[in-house]
Amino acid sequence: MKKNLNLYFINIENTIKDSIIKIKKNGTRTLLVVKKNKYLLGTLSSGDIQSALIKNYNLDSSIKFIFNKNPRKINSENFNLNRLSKMFLDKQIGIIPIVDSRNFVKKIVTWEDIFGSKTNYSELKKVEVVIMAGGKGERLKPYTSVLPKPLIPINNKPMLEHIISNFKYFNLQNFHLVLNHQANLIKSYFNNTDQKFKINYVTEPKPLGTIGGVCHIKKIKSNNFFLSNCDTLFKIDYLKFYNHHESSDNFITLAVSKIQHEFSYGSCRVTKKKLISIKEKPKLDFIANAGLYVMKKEIIKLIPKNKRFDLTDLINKCLKLKKKIGVYEIPNNAWTDLGKLSDFSKAFKDFN
Repeated sequence: MKKNLNLYFINIENTIKDSIIKIKKNGTRTLLVVKKNKYLLGTLSSGDIQSALIKNYNLDSSIKFIFNKNPRKINSENFNLNRLSKMFLDKQIGIIPIVDSRNFVKKIVTWEDIFGSKTNYSELKKVEVVIMAGGKGERLKPYTSVLPKPLIPINNKPMLEHIISNFKYFNLQNFHLVLNHQANLIKSYFNNTDQKFKINYVTEPKPLGTIGGVCHIKKIKSNNFFLSNCDTLFKIDYLKFYNHHESSDNFITLAVSKIQHEFSYGSCRVTKKKLISIKEKPKLDFIANAGLYVMKKEIIKLIPKNKRFDLTDLINKCLKLKKKIGVYEIPNNAWTDLGKLSDFSKAFKDFN
């Protein structure tokens, strides 16, 4: 069925009330702000409107003061489906305008045009998410001398909020945050944020390793749940990951990625102080654990109470018990580890 393109456009002279009416009709939560002849000025999302109303703008206020002036777009000369799909997944947006060399909108592409209806995400609505956010972030000093690691900002938004927002985009709504270091500061931030998340806070009595604190979650209702680090940002389709886990009937499914590491030095092979061979800057290929999992809820019974316990301990325990553990491969460019300072420059670029 052909789109009614007028539902996606709003003139810069229109009001917030006008934009709310159009957003409700087009189903993408976003409008393209234009002037005469569909010259693109920017975008206006439901989030932009909510922020404006919180700042005491009223329904009759002009949208010219609140829209995003740096929209995601693709030039018609560079248009291709692979690039378009990547932009949708990378930026987690619902609409992308295709513009000509003069910045006039020639075509509008929605998420549904590329991936099909988002109504399937209803499958994930009741699936719970556990995020391990209790570490001190020693490798991120001096930032973590002031803020807890989960609240370090990436483009004016804490990394933990980026993680939660990405899950919420796929209709995941129920979160358990396992906290320890500066727990009250993290609670205070999310209790006072403009965005409302359904969060259950679980505070460890002492540091319990990379998964030990999960034993303090009173109940997980969903048969399977996501578990994530708090310092890794993902750009993946969570539904595909979840469906792979369920269809494989895994006890645990790890997100993994093929990595190639190039050494900075030549490699020497030596025996009895004699050089046997030398290789210039060798490359090592390996499969990395990306720090994202789907698990059956029964796994919590395997975590000891109030004892330091790491994810590697849990996985090795499951292997000994002959539990089925599978993997889900994701592209190397689909995740960003923020465990050390040198990783932040990439995150600032990828998550602006």
